Amino acid sequence: MAMANMMKNGDYGYNLAFCEEKLIPVIKKIADKHVDTPFEIEKKGHGNFVTSVDKAIEQELIEQLHDLIPKAGFIAEESGEDSKSELNWVIDPIDGTTNFIYGLPYAVSVALMTPETGGTLLGVVYSPKTAKLYYACHGQGSFAIENGIKKRLSVGAFPDNEGIAIFGMPYNREKTEKIFNIAKKAYGFSSDLKRVGPSSLDICMVAEGKAKLYFELDLNVWDICAGMLILTEAGGNYRQEDDLFLFGADKVLDSYKGE
Repeated sequence: MAMANMMKNGDYGYNLAFCEEKLIPVIKKIADKHVDTPFEIEKKGHGNFVTSVDKAIEQELIEQLHDLIPKAGFIAEESGEDSKSELNWVIDPIDGTTNFIYGLPYAVSVALMTPETGGTLLGVVYSPKTAKLYYACHGQGSFAIENGIKKRLSVGAFPDNEGIAIFGMPYNREKTEKIFNIAKKAYGFSSDLKRVGPSSLDICMVAEGKAKLYFELDLNVWDICAGMLILTEAGGNYRQEDDLFLFGADKVLDSYKGE
């Protein structure tokens, strides 16, 4: 799915109140139930895992999100696609499964899309380990809730050659040199370079103004759909160059292009 078509608007009445009062409680209840529970691990590839908790969260989300919007279909990382013509939930039950396995912060990422226009209406990224929540509604802004305090998000205004750039590592080890070359380029106009966490949380860090740039190779729609809405509603943007995905303010993306 082309990134350029993912953020167009479609007005189906699923607004901020629906997100806060209906969607978020469902996601938090399911995600919190599975924090620090025993799990089994399956290996999908080198450094690529799925656990019994991934599958359990995804199945529970599908069932309860169906109750919220019976006409909506699903695009989910583990169980695949049962898409509909009008509305689809896009689900990553555990973004950062390796983090989950080793007890580090991970995220549950859920978005509501309109396939007819490619529009993302709602996006929620929740970190159960830290109890931090990010969410957005198209045209109504993006927000974070931490320790019971809600704040509106806005990307940072970083001076040239300052700010933190963050990145992710590809599953395909043959692309290791490529991502490090890109990292070297980004480091040239940043204060520091970090490998932090799962893609959805990394995008939210940019939306929150804590990082100036996030980049990674070979991302999927469930990795970024919710985070992209949160970022764009915070005044940020994104760019795809072949297999490279970049997220930041327009000025930062232009800095990368101009290097």
